[in-house]
Amino acid sequence: MVLSLVIYMRGCWLLQRAGLAFVPRWRAVAFLSGLGSLWIALASPLDVFNGFLLTAHMLEHMVLMMVAPPLILLGAPLIPMVRGLPRFAAREFAGPLLNWRPAQRVGNTMTHPVVALLLMPVMMFAWHIPGPYELALRSSSWHQVEHACFFFTSLLFWWPVIQPWPSRGLWPRWAMIPYLLVADLQNTILSAALAFSDRALYPSYSTTPRLFGLSALEDQVAAGAIMWVAGSLAFVVPAIVIVVQCLSRGSIRDQQFSNRRADSVSHRFRGDSPRNYSLGRLLPVRSTGTKFEAISFAVMFVAVGLCWAWLASASSDGDDLSLRFSRQTGTLAIAVFTSPGESVSHSTEFAVLVQDRNSLEVMSDAEVRLTAHKDDARPSSAFATTLHQDPQNKLLQSAVLNMPTTGIWLLDIFVRRGLGNAKLSMALNIVSPESSTENRWPYGATISFFAILVLVYRLRHAADPESITQSGCHEEFVDLHPRR
Repeated sequence: MVLSLVIYMRGCWLLQRAGLAFVPRWRAVAFLSGLGSLWIALASPLDVFNGFLLTAHMLEHMVLMMVAPPLILLGAPLIPMVRGLPRFAAREFAGPLLNWRPAQRVGNTMTHPVVALLLMPVMMFAWHIPGPYELALRSSSWHQVEHACFFFTSLLFWWPVIQPWPSRGLWPRWAMIPYLLVADLQNTILSAALAFSDRALYPSYSTTPRLFGLSALEDQVAAGAIMWVAGSLAFVVPAIVIVVQCLSRGSIRDQQFSNRRADSVSHRFRGDSPRNYSLGRLLPVRSTGTKFEAISFAVMFVAVGLCWAWLASASSDGDDLSLRFSRQTGTLAIAVFTSPGESVSHSTEFAVLVQDRNSLEVMSDAEVRLTAHKDDARPSSAFATTLHQDPQNKLLQSAVLNMPTTGIWLLDIFVRRGLGNAKLSMALNIVSPESSTENRWPYGATISFFAILVLVYRLRHAADPESITQSGCHEEFVDLHPRR
């Protein structure tokens, strides 16, 4: 998100400096708000609570689908993002891709109102079936896939409604009114299924410790109501705005003027306009210093790619923990969480939630101590630590235990708060850490993407490198001048 923000703002600044203010300030504010709402959905307490409360999870989904995508599209990000890229990347990859006819056909198909209207509801219904939903709760990787499906299909859905400049709609403006109302009907069906169900549809929320005194069924009803109300507002309010626009003669004239302006700009890009526009003012196409640009881009890509892979391979998120053990004893209710799947030998993160048994209030001031030892109870294998509050999830206290050998280990949990004390034990099967290699996929993805870019560059320059580098780049990037 930070990288997207830097590229977008750099593009806006370069366009404004060139005297081409295609993005007014309100669009930049909308784009920044969209990225901010995306951060709220993925990195705020909404993400931390989604394993405990279906209500929080539903709010997260609403922000991912109804708030962030339309705000980002209102920022008209296409031209600023391309302009903000390094010159070499824009000329060799982004520009040719945008002008590649198969890519244009795919883009036109995916943003067609019929396709977009089918894709988003299909993803919504598919991921809210108990099986896939439980899979997303158990696996952090599948959880990220779920969020990606929601976000990108929502971008496609909102594209015909927002119609970010300089794209043009395939349907008349009034057709977006039934388009939004049909989407609202689909949202109503799913939210009603959650709100009126007489049983909890997702077993994980029935077994996880409850918060705020809500039962699993009450939590599900509240989530369905939130989806119903928030989703209806997200669909109905834009429909009302479009109705007002269509009924206003002034807005119709503005729309016609906007369409003529978009046609004019499109003609300039295709070379149909006799006016002589400098392409360098709009997008980077100069070919001077190509070798230096290529080396600089490669170094920058490797550095950014490795940083991204390092961040993506780290597993320190609040929703990466799954419930291992839960018991009520005395006045306390204690739950132990670890990473999903089998524990590994070299290091395992344990998180403990301590609640009052009656009020379910989280007791973050409780003193928690863990002792792990092998099943044979040899003193040399013991390891003890005192837990501290998790900096990411304030509900939990967490620490990392080092268990250097495989086999059955016993974990003793000591909890003290005031006059209340508790001691519990649970067995753990510690296995080889080889399974942790699954976190290496971001490095493989970075290397593969870099290899694809190198291959594309070589194929483009294999036939006639000199002509492509010096003259063809203008034609392939935006077709500013007609082909000879």
